[in-house]
Amino acid sequence: MKTTLELPDDVAALLRQESASRGGRRVASLSTLVSYAVRQVYAGVPDTPARIDLKEGRVVVKRDKQMPSVRSEDVAAALDD
Repeated sequence: MKTTLELPDDVAALLRQESASRGGRRVASLSTLVSYAVRQVYAGVPDTPARIDLKEGRVVVKRDKQMPSVRSEDVAAALDD
């Protein structure tokens, strides 16, 4: 469905910034970011399970492309809470 949204300037700026940080409009278009945000707020986490690779001596959890990245700093901050 196509529609037109009027976004406040600060929200539009945040979306442009997020799009740029993910590699630009071809990788993360504004419509993709808005769709993801709406699904996250109103539909919860997608039902796509994380893929888990068991490697010798470690476990690798692979996320879906639509899921946000989790950096080492994010994990450290969560552990501090």
